[in-house]
Amino acid sequence: MAGYILALDQGTTSSRAILYDDHARPIEIAQQPTTLQTPKAGYVEQDARQIWQTQISCAHDVINQAGLLATDVTSIAITNQRESIVIWDKQTGTPLAPAIIWQDRRTAKYCQDLANDSMGNMSVGLSKRVQQITGLRLDPYFSASKISWLLEHYPKIKARAATGQIAVGTIDSWLIYQLTGGEHVIDVTNASRTLLYDIHKLAWSEELCARFDIPMAILPKVLPSDGEFGKTKKGLFAKQIPIHAVLGDQQAALFGQGCLDPGMAKNTYGTGCFMLMNIGQTPKLSEHQLLTTIAWQRKEPINRVENLSISDIVQSGKRMLQTPTSFFGREVNYALEGSVFMAGAIVQWLRDNLGMIKQSCDVEDLARQVESSEDVVLLPAFTGLGAPYWRSDIHASISGMSRGTTKAHIARAALEAIAFQTYDVLIAMQKDSPHPLTELRVDGGAANNDLLMQFQADLLGVPVLRPKDTEITAKGAALLAGLKSGLYDDQTMKESWQVDRIFEPNMSAERRAQHLDKWQRVITKALMDI
Repeated sequence: MAGYILALDQGTTSSRAILYDDHARPIEIAQQPTTLQTPKAGYVEQDARQIWQTQISCAHDVINQAGLLATDVTSIAITNQRESIVIWDKQTGTPLAPAIIWQDRRTAKYCQDLANDSMGNMSVGLSKRVQQITGLRLDPYFSASKISWLLEHYPKIKARAATGQIAVGTIDSWLIYQLTGGEHVIDVTNASRTLLYDIHKLAWSEELCARFDIPMAILPKVLPSDGEFGKTKKGLFAKQIPIHAVLGDQQAALFGQGCLDPGMAKNTYGTGCFMLMNIGQTPKLSEHQLLTTIAWQRKEPINRVENLSISDIVQSGKRMLQTPTSFFGREVNYALEGSVFMAGAIVQWLRDNLGMIKQSCDVEDLARQVESSEDVVLLPAFTGLGAPYWRSDIHASISGMSRGTTKAHIARAALEAIAFQTYDVLIAMQKDSPHPLTELRVDGGAANNDLLMQFQADLLGVPVLRPKDTEITAKGAALLAGLKSGLYDDQTMKESWQVDRIFEPNMSAERRAQHLDKWQRVITKALMDI
């Protein structure tokens, strides 16, 4: 079956479009930057119109660059920055305020006040209740407090919200509304990042919407990741193209890495690190400061039910009603997630603030000038520590330096700090998950650093696998769309992931213990000093 998948990848700093052929191979890419605005301390905003304009422009550009027509495109896949919020007029599609981006911290005090408050006659506090319902933490990182802030600071919007004239949604919702000319829907993975979605009942939580004072009428309809999101409106392309798949960026990377079985994990080494582990179809709340999130929701393959007898179908229906993660043949996979705030950003700091290197890629050559970081440890808590510590009050430091310390030692300590943080998160995942980690699949810019990947494998004691195709996020969404449309099959899925290099652990147990002990001493001191 000939055809192409148009993957739209809307990120924090750019919009991209990638075309994939009928073998899930990328054939062309178009990219345009987007502008982040920081009008006040803690504020991070974007122009929602620019997000849409750059994204649709890239879509047209990539088709033209490939020498194709819109009629050659089988379907559209969308992957996007998560937690960011847009609010718009439901009739005109006009944004009513700047988009509030996931990095925004303006609602930190609001979240803290809520955490200190009680749930009225509830027996548990709001923070615990939020985790029970959503699998997340009560934190400004997620969407709910952003929506509350918009409604509080734009009284005219709040007055219109209850009448159904206002729409709010994450970036996928905003793009779908513009693409289709009016569909107000959201993918389940993005919904699970709002702090308003019940990941057990697979529905918006009336309880949490009331607690955040958000009218449910303004929220989009939640669809499975391979749901019916609609077709592009007439005139946008030469034909109306169906939207067959939507996934939040980190879930798309998990799918693109082929982590389809429980216990499989991926780590994206970007500005920060985002680690997700597939934990199967039963949501498990973390006991070690991680997040539980929906990985994806897919329709069951037809061949799993086509040969069943009437009796089998009846029994299957009974089981579906008894199992909250399977509704009308649509299976839900869950994931544990841990976020590290500083990864590639540490290397940027060495480059931009200290002037140690001219380009980020130079850090590996500099670090290789010494065989060891010796006693030097860089604690990269420039914005506090993320999972599994969640301590915003910790400050960055460099310790263990001597008169013989050089910038090469600091560079090596910087790379080691990325691996140490990943180790801490994945160990927490191991404690939460019944499935042992047998390998780690990696992507992102820093995954191209061989020294870092080898050290990571040595610390974890399992192989680290780097794929040939590093555009994993867009590919994950494209694969799901291809499976939904029939352009791809399971064989395509298997063949689409090919390893570039496997980093096998080769460090002695004694040496590994020395490294981890050095890191833990610094972490323990930082936690105790506050």
